[in-house]
Amino acid sequence: MPQQPEPPLPASTLVPAICRQVVSAGGFATVLAKGSQWGGALLLVHRWKGGVKAYEKMPTLSGAPLWREAAAGESAVTAFVAAQQKFDPDLWVLELDTADPARFIPGWPAMD
Repeated sequence: MPQQPEPPLPASTLVPAICRQVVSAGGFATVLAKGSQWGGALLLVHRWKGGVKAYEKMPTLSGAPLWREAAAGESAVTAFVAAQQKFDPDLWVLELDTADPARFIPGWPAMD
């Protein structure tokens, strides 16, 4: 019988852990929108050197985390986040300002 993948951590556990790690490494992290306690949906807004991008977590067959860039630029990111929150009011939105988000986010795009 094939082994089932581990269920992903709920965003209410993952988000505070990411925030602590980013801040302890000298970056900035804040929760822009707090979703439900057991919510799995998470959206990241990454600011670095004047640029801003939004990333959304994509489902995979293996259950491994995978992120994709969903919007770039201030107005596009703002519009994307608003649309996603309208679709899913329990969405967690986390903003990061760090040089190396891949250190803290499993499945972060290798080429950013």
